[in-house]
Amino acid sequence: MDLEELKKIVGIFESSSLSELEIEERGVRLRLVKKTAEHTNEKKTLPQEREEARQVVEEEKKEGKEGGKEFLVRSPLVGTFYRARSPGEEPLVEVGEYVRPGQPLCIIEAMKVMNEVTSDVAGRVKEILVENGQPVEYDQELFVIEIEKEEE
Repeated sequence: MDLEELKKIVGIFESSSLSELEIEERGVRLRLVKKTAEHTNEKKTLPQEREEARQVVEEEKKEGKEGGKEFLVRSPLVGTFYRARSPGEEPLVEVGEYVRPGQPLCIIEAMKVMNEVTSDVAGRVKEILVENGQPVEYDQELFVIEIEKEEE
């Protein structure tokens, strides 16, 4: 990434409604964050930033209809939602399928980079809230997973 390319990216980012942008190209990672009320009083350390970047879901537990816990998998970034790794392949997960922590659920493409979204919990995929190929926003709900113990 040369200086002119970097200036263009920063200019586009500043004029956009995005609050954060992360780009990785040829081993170089660029992370832009706009100063907001949320960011001005908060000082993050590099390990915390890495942990946030590694986190691909945000936990939100609530009581389900049968009294079980549900886990909402949210989009970690703005991009395009894909259920499979590439066109023509089987979806990574289906409704009713049991998933384990770390298991890939979908792919979100952002600026030609494929980002794998994985599960943080063990349970059954109760609902897929996004259609294949649909644009998604940061923090948009993607999946509902009903938390349960693995069947023996």
